[in-house]
Amino acid sequence: MRCIVASFVTVLALLTAAPVMAQLSSGYPELVQKHLVSVGGGRRMNIVCIGHGTPTVVFDYGLGSHMLHWQKIQRPISAITKACFYDRAGYGFSDPARMPMTADNVTNDLHDLLRNAGIAGPIVLVGHSLGGLYATLYADKFPSRVAGLVLIDPSFAGQDRVKLSAAEEQRERAEFASGQIQDKTCANLARAGKLTETTPHGCFQLMPERSRSEIAYLMQQFLKPFRYESVMSEAKNDTSFGMTDSEDGLEEEKAARSFGSRPVVVLTAGISSPDSDISKAHQKAFAENWKSGHDRLALRSTRGVSIVVPDSGHFIQLDRPQQVIDAIKRVVLEIRKSRAALPH
Repeated sequence: MRCIVASFVTVLALLTAAPVMAQLSSGYPELVQKHLVSVGGGRRMNIVCIGHGTPTVVFDYGLGSHMLHWQKIQRPISAITKACFYDRAGYGFSDPARMPMTADNVTNDLHDLLRNAGIAGPIVLVGHSLGGLYATLYADKFPSRVAGLVLIDPSFAGQDRVKLSAAEEQRERAEFASGQIQDKTCANLARAGKLTETTPHGCFQLMPERSRSEIAYLMQQFLKPFRYESVMSEAKNDTSFGMTDSEDGLEEEKAARSFGSRPVVVLTAGISSPDSDISKAHQKAFAENWKSGHDRLALRSTRGVSIVVPDSGHFIQLDRPQQVIDAIKRVVLEIRKSRAALPH
């Protein structure tokens, strides 16, 4: 969930508030369609598939994000193969989860969704930030379903293993708690019907350039309490402080396996956002741990590469979309080439 920034709390703010604010208006209506698929237990989840061809590319966004953050990626990829975009439980059009949103539960949801939607594997998983950890765990748990991975500034097991001073840890815990309180407040306001497009109470911010169909997609989730509760649950399970591991990290580390010869591309944001409240030594240690974690992910494949995108922040798919498009095309073409080489 972190990126190359000074502190966890800075990133948490980025991933909960900025995805709502850093909205992109491209006029592409495809991603705001609704296609609900049963995942059992009376729950349905939304998945939108565009284009034709194999392998199918499945996209998983980060904490607090939404499908519109794939707008710069959608058309170039759906022009060459089938591309599927989904809303996790509680996000977008999807029903809320009935269990905590740990990485294990989230990937089980995705597995049920893909199976019930009739999306045959192997697939290419594209995961951004926390979605990158989910993609990694999915590949660990269901290796026969995954042909390749593209991980965009991804979270990973061990991402928090940077020693903090007592003051730094106390500050991060306090600001994390404040963020949880804010999301709980927004959930309560939504439940009471007090959130509207014109009275957001600081819970979301819409850009005026958005089309009405895009605003409708965003508003129907921003006005629901379980959207904020989903963010709270995901953040709680992907959060730890200092040298401890989060629940998500423990689940992924326990399941971790070699990716064999599956093509894997890991992209790391090169732009940092220094935090004056965090020591330079801690900032340096975190940046090194973040990059080495991405390198380790790539090394789990004999065809893995780890690439720094020097002129991009955490949202590489928005800042430098061509880098993400090229990475996905690279993986898709490698898979097609490998299949073509097999005896018939």
